[in-house]
Amino acid sequence: MRVTGAKKLMKQFDKIPDAVERQIVKTIKRQTEATARLARNLVPVASGELKSMIHTKYENKKDEHIGSVEAAPANKNDQIKAKAVEFGRTKGNRGTTEAQPYIRLAQKLQGPKFKKSMKAAIKRGIKEATNG
Repeated sequence: MRVTGAKKLMKQFDKIPDAVERQIVKTIKRQTEATARLARNLVPVASGELKSMIHTKYENKKDEHIGSVEAAPANKNDQIKAKAVEFGRTKGNRGTTEAQPYIRLAQKLQGPKFKKSMKAAIKRGIKEATNG
């Protein structure tokens, strides 16, 4: 029995991991930005300061791609302010406040969409590597 196209098929299989990884990275960035936009729409606005502090952060290592939505820059005062709004405050010199979650809510709402888009990214990567 003679098999034709085996070499071509093997080359396509070798391309799958790179193509899938490219699609996954693209999807992580797209979905992380969508979550940040949603969080900016959900944040309670008094002065607009919290809305302007929401940003995305990415880390790409060898086999690890991480995208996160940050509520505030990494300084103490901004972190305290964002935490007080997100989780509320029960003690302190400014009294108590109710929690008004916006980051957690955005993550909860975007989670199912993120899962679906990751599956679609894997399928797109496989199609790209095997030429459809």
